[in-house]
Amino acid sequence: MSEENSSGGGSPLKAMVSFFTIWQQDITQEDMDAMERKFYLAPVAGLFFSVLIIIEMIVLILLSREVFFGSSAIMAIAVLATVYVGSRFIHFDGLTDFGDGMIVSGTQEDHVRALKDTLVGAGGLGVALIVTLASFSVYSYIGAYLIVLAAVAEVMVKNAMVVAAAYGKPGNGMAGRQVGLTDTGSAVHSTIISLVLGLVVGMIGLIAYNLLMGLNDAFFNIEIVLVCVVFGLVVSWAVGYLMARKSNEVFGMVNGDILGATNEIARLFVVFFMALAVSVFVW
Repeated sequence: MSEENSSGGGSPLKAMVSFFTIWQQDITQEDMDAMERKFYLAPVAGLFFSVLIIIEMIVLILLSREVFFGSSAIMAIAVLATVYVGSRFIHFDGLTDFGDGMIVSGTQEDHVRALKDTLVGAGGLGVALIVTLASFSVYSYIGAYLIVLAAVAEVMVKNAMVVAAAYGKPGNGMAGRQVGLTDTGSAVHSTIISLVLGLVVGMIGLIAYNLLMGLNDAFFNIEIVLVCVVFGLVVSWAVGYLMARKSNEVFGMVNGDILGATNEIARLFVVFFMALAVSVFVW
């Protein structure tokens, strides 16, 4: 039996939590190998952030309602700070590297050299600023409903990473084997997992919001969750595929930095189109 098909040992989720979040685990090489083989479980790791967002949004909504402390801007900053700090800025670092690699002129080797350069250039800084400021604007617009949209989004952005890995060409770096072992079947598995988890965290967030707002029907506006999950899945696939396609063309591969950049870029577009869809089809 080949290494790729071997079930092996180790815990892929334990490795993902340790690698993608601030919650460090005592992991082994077997755990890392399991993560590479079962990267389609990445949306489950996104639950770490979904739960944190729901909890902190409950606190922020209560503060706003009871003592009139808080605003949509504060909620946006709190949620974005949670996902940035909670991931140890690992994906944000990939975003800056991706920006540098994309902006530089020259051959494919020049693009790869800029991508892997540890120093942040104008391209990386510019892309990071645009994505961060745009994310803040969108999150500020959503306000208290971040308890639903942002929670669902953290599952969907991990799905985008799996899709990017599925359509990307593996490189020689640390994520090379991970990308090489992730195929379209893995992306389908990830999407199914994201569908289920998105519905679950979306409903939890919606029920919490309705109860906090004193609405008698805990399932009021349930269509918000359905619209968010559908558009979140579609946009996460689109962003993951387009990131892989462009990276294959420019860099000749998809590496860990590009997967991290996919996570950050997908968050912006997933939340934007979820909010737009809710505004058009629900409100």
